[in-house]
Amino acid sequence: MDEREKKERLKLQKRFGEHLKRLREAMGLTAAELARRCFMERSNIARLEAGRSNPSLFVLKKLAVGLEIELEELMKDFK
Repeated sequence: MDEREKKERLKLQKRFGEHLKRLREAMGLTAAELARRCFMERSNIARLEAGRSNPSLFVLKKLAVGLEIELEELMKDFK
């Protein structure tokens, strides 16, 4: 992966993290509550929201379940 691809990946992770945080806050959930609903550690949610983690498809599905939305809805307004 060249430097340009790394920057693009980090930018994408950051945007997804911001998107996830907006969805969580819109539901009135704390990061700890979302983590509990997803059977994840709160630190994992924090890393995702900070854009320091690249979620797998499995993690994306767990997040959708925790937010009580479909996977498609999780990705819907993410740009």
